[in-house]
Amino acid sequence: MMKKRIASCIMGIMLLSMSIGILGCGKENKVPEEGNDSSVAAEAEEGNDSNVDAEAEEGSAPVELVYWNQWTQEDEIAFLEKYIEEYNNSQDKYHVSFLAIPFEEYTTTKLATAFATNEAPDIFECSPAIINQYLDAGVCEPLDDIITDDIKQDYTEAAFDRVSRDGVIYGIPLDGDLVGLYYNKEILEQNGVTPPTTWDELKTAAAKLNTDDYAGFTFEVDKGDWQCFTFYPFVWMQGGSLFTEEGLANLNSEEVVNALQLWRDLLDSGNCNETPGRSVSDISILTNGETAMQINGSWSVFRADPEKYGVVPLPAATANGNTASVAGGWNVMVNNQNGEEKIAGAKDFISWMWLNKDHVTEFNTKAKFSYCMRKSVIEAGKDVYQSNENAIVFSEEVLQTAKPEIALSGEAKEIVATMIQDALYNTSAQEAADNAQESMLQYQKESGAKFSG
Repeated sequence: MMKKRIASCIMGIMLLSMSIGILGCGKENKVPEEGNDSSVAAEAEEGNDSNVDAEAEEGSAPVELVYWNQWTQEDEIAFLEKYIEEYNNSQDKYHVSFLAIPFEEYTTTKLATAFATNEAPDIFECSPAIINQYLDAGVCEPLDDIITDDIKQDYTEAAFDRVSRDGVIYGIPLDGDLVGLYYNKEILEQNGVTPPTTWDELKTAAAKLNTDDYAGFTFEVDKGDWQCFTFYPFVWMQGGSLFTEEGLANLNSEEVVNALQLWRDLLDSGNCNETPGRSVSDISILTNGETAMQINGSWSVFRADPEKYGVVPLPAATANGNTASVAGGWNVMVNNQNGEEKIAGAKDFISWMWLNKDHVTEFNTKAKFSYCMRKSVIEAGKDVYQSNENAIVFSEEVLQTAKPEIALSGEAKEIVATMIQDALYNTSAQEAADNAQESMLQYQKESGAKFSG
């Protein structure tokens, strides 16, 4: 009955998530041409083979562990292949295979469907945008026994907030992604435009830069987690919040309405890219010449040549006003549904892989560019965080303004996402905010849910 209850819970969440869209913290949706070995992918697709388990019990084969994630960039794949092979060769009790799934598919349907059909991997990852549905369903194994006090003290104070329930830790934070405004240096210089620092300057720059060949500015106009992720800072930079200190809806506040109106004004101006060829989390919209300016993340620092492309903090609401960013990131979790032997193996692997400071440093500074909430990793990677002009902007200007991504339930996330879409296309900003406020308060009254951010 417990399996059926959990499957039913996750299936309901899955159906809801399918209607919401994409993204938690930013991620490009590219898959390497070769990807992982086909046998590895097949093993992961089929879940956990019971025949393999039987062989392991007889001592003739190691316990097979399947690890799903969304790290599909070439350097990320190479990193995982390198260390998973090293782990497998270091002992003979467990064998790990992994499947890297394109971000949009992973966050909307793939992972949720796997849990709903009892075919979930032994190890998986969640961002704040999706983590609550798995914590709520009770499918995550506590990890307090492998996270020692020494390790815990090496993380920032808030590092485990998003992966804990009632004082119990269920995930290991891996990275932290920020957002800023990237721009094409040559295009701005040719048009006599300096990188905008205020909302008014952003509108003016978009108008000056927009041509038949490329858009003046690109931000996310499609409904989903990525859109919400990049919307939050425009509220926060005004000193506002989407929820009160008591955790209740604050969606029709002046700051939220102002941010919605800014996005509507930008869209209505005709100077923005309303039909980008790919997710706006993909910096190639800028680097392929589709736009002059683009909201994108710290993960693109190594993918946008600093000689050609610059980055600045998101423009403030007013002159001399504050800017803001959002800090999202991924957390590795252990599935508690596949038996004690697999749970023990999964914990052994993630301890070896993701609690090792050197591994995590290499991941955050070579496989990708992101900020770990582990203090020793930031110190070890300090040269990389100062390695070029754009890295310095994120390290010295954007990082200090970042707030954690809001962790919402599926229902709450749908309300926020609908509010943004309604403000962009269907109603006034004020009406969209008022409708969302009413819906969120009703949901919170019925569910007792409270949120911060």
